[in-house]
Amino acid sequence: MTPRPSRTLERLRRRVLSPLFDRLGYDLVPAAPDWSHRPTSAREVEALLSAAADSLGRDLAASGISGPGDVREDVRRFWDLIPKTPVRQRRGGSGFNGALQLYVAMRALQPRCVIESGVFRGLTTWVIRQACPDAAIFCHDPDLSGLHYRDPAARYATTDWSAADWSGLDPGATVAFFDDHVAQGRRVLEARALGLTRLLFDDDAAGHRIHAHGGPAHPTIAMIRAFRDDPEPIRWLRNGRAFEQPADDPRVREAGACIARAHAFDDLHRATGYSPARLTYVALHAPVPPEVAA
Repeated sequence: MTPRPSRTLERLRRRVLSPLFDRLGYDLVPAAPDWSHRPTSAREVEALLSAAADSLGRDLAASGISGPGDVREDVRRFWDLIPKTPVRQRRGGSGFNGALQLYVAMRALQPRCVIESGVFRGLTTWVIRQACPDAAIFCHDPDLSGLHYRDPAARYATTDWSAADWSGLDPGATVAFFDDHVAQGRRVLEARALGLTRLLFDDDAAGHRIHAHGGPAHPTIAMIRAFRDDPEPIRWLRNGRAFEQPADDPRVREAGACIARAHAFDDLHRATGYSPARLTYVALHAPVPPEVAA
């Protein structure tokens, strides 16, 4: 569990520093991950885990993912694992809900190889390793200097994943996870070119909610899907800047044609009380064999 701050520092934060930062327009919060706050009585723990398992079970079914394990058991196992993570993060990256969704999805998908684009401090790499202890993990991030966890068996690179040599990759045994703030339409096309069919995306913001996000790359999966029914451009303001995602962007049409199924997981906030997560599973159409295409 995360160590408690000293009483002296906590009094200083509450009585002096927090009021000062509040006058300056900032919030000062303890640098503790959200999973360090949790119910401890058996009844409340069971209620949280049951609600989370029910929600995740529905999401896996809607995604077309049928794993061999038991979702309730996976949720309970994660509950015991997450306090042991070596990664501490309060702002940015995944919280409890996002890490739980990734863990359960990876347990169900059972990939032998995982490509992770966007590593940040290493929490999601740690989660993937707990879910898939024998998988080969390839981690790509332009800046690896902030890692709190470096997987001893994973391969790390600061180049974009699309520039790597994947000649020995088995696409059918691979899952790609994108949390890199790069246009999701572009990532779909890159994955399709490699023959990948199972993708996970973080920060898949819908058009009517994208204004509240700190910089999701667009077109997002939700936008690509929405344009099938309505070609009106999506426009929004963020920090005084105007943004627009047109429906006639070539990436929208091409990526949309590649997607066989997409499902955005429930954010789990109602089930657990933790900060909402934004995980989306995307299944691409299987590549057409050359002899069939001819």
